[in-house]
Parts: sequence; C-alpha cells; structure tokens
Amino acid sequence: MTGFARFDELAVGDNFPGQPLNFVVSPERVAKFLGAIGADPMVGTNAPSMLAAVYLVDLLKSRNSPPGGIHAKQGLRFFRSLRVGEVLSVQGKIIETYERRGRPYVVSDFETRDADGGLVASGRITSIWGKDP
Repeated sequence: MTGFARFDELAVGDNFPGQPLNFVVSPERVAKFLGAIGADPMVGTNAPSMLAAVYLVDLLKSRNSPPGGIHAKQGLRFFRSLRVGEVLSVQGKIIETYERRGRPYVVSDFETRDADGGLVASGRITSIWGKDP
C-alpha cells in the first residue's frame, strides 16, 4: 500500500482534505515569514496576506499525489491583510482533470477563510499528476 492517490480515483468536486486545514497567524509565524522574505520586522497587528499562501504546500500534500508531479501554474487572490492571532482554514476542490500529451493534469481551486467564514484568499492551481503507483 503506497498511500498515494491514483489519477483515475480523482473526481471533479472532490474536496481535499475532507475537513479544512487550520492554522493560527501567530507572531512567530509572521516573524519567520518576514525574515524569510527579507522584510522589516512587523509592527502592529496586521500580517502580510501572502502568509495565507504558505500553507498551500500542506494543502497540496493532503491530495496524496504520487512523487514526480509538477506544479504547472497557479493564480492567487488576496482579499485583506491578516490579523495576528486569527485562525484561518484552507480547503481545496478538484475542478477539472484531463490528459494532454499523455500527461494527467489536475486543476484545483482553494479558499482560505477566517473563523467567521470570511474569504481571505483564493486561487487556482494546475498540476501535472505524478506517475500512478
């Protein structure tokens, strides 16, 4: 048992993961993010919107795609700055699967929401699926 999902098991409309991933916009995470991009230390209670995109890696891992996949394209939208201390949730949905030149593609949308359900960020990611196990 590999634990990896097969391309033919994916279906348009599938959510991943089954329950949204949650994360806290903690002062430590904000400081690490700002340090990684070489930005000045944070002042105040707002955090960069782009921090919401850092957790897309964990979201994509939750699809259980096999090794060898390629992140082909992405588009992101940010709707507001983040607040230090708030809890965000992120979930994806498969919106299209297709084959081109013998390679399987998966197109997924994602949404990141605050605790009240407000949309913080959204986007679309196109991936070339790895070789089925």
